[in-house]
Amino acid sequence: MASGRPVRVIRGAGKHSVHAPESGLRYDGLYRVEDYWSQPGISNFLIWRYRLRAIDSLKEATNPPLRLSPPTLTSPPPTGNSQPGRRSTQVQRTIRSTKIADWVKGIHQHTCQVCGLCIKTPTGSYAEAAHIRPLGRPHDGPDESDNVLCLCPNHHVAFDFGMLTIAPNLTVMDRTTGAQTTLRTHPEHKLSEEYLSYHRNHHAW
Repeated sequence: MASGRPVRVIRGAGKHSVHAPESGLRYDGLYRVEDYWSQPGISNFLIWRYRLRAIDSLKEATNPPLRLSPPTLTSPPPTGNSQPGRRSTQVQRTIRSTKIADWVKGIHQHTCQVCGLCIKTPTGSYAEAAHIRPLGRPHDGPDESDNVLCLCPNHHVAFDFGMLTIAPNLTVMDRTTGAQTTLRTHPEHKLSEEYLSYHRNHHAW
């Protein structure tokens, strides 16, 4: 999902799915992974589920080749577009409360709860509101203050991809480095252990 590369889907015969062929195997084309999550299976083992979206055209499936150069060499930049075009699209989004996000960021003074960074810009301080249990399907998390963290952009991305998780005692665990720190908190901003636990289980910690 992080790389955006497509996956090939091959379906086998079986009565358990309306999408399965009547017999044998069938190649069903290229798909992209839009989301993933873990949950207990029938035998209580942890299984991973993926939501896939079919790719409609070869152009959409094509990724630019990865070019690797020796450290001492530089590759020329790709050709850009001096006059980028525009097109209209229709997107369905989950409605979020800006009041909740602004309150969480304000009470933490726009300071990242993981690293303590406060980004200063000409128009004021910048931070991001990160939902612990995501709002979108299949997570369906609430847009409430106990489900929101104040994070810098880097730690927001790391948290969303499960590279950071938060223990019940509010220890922040970094999967990349193995480092552990304590989450910065505010007495008026309570976090839900239910949502922190959901995040840990979703990313199999």
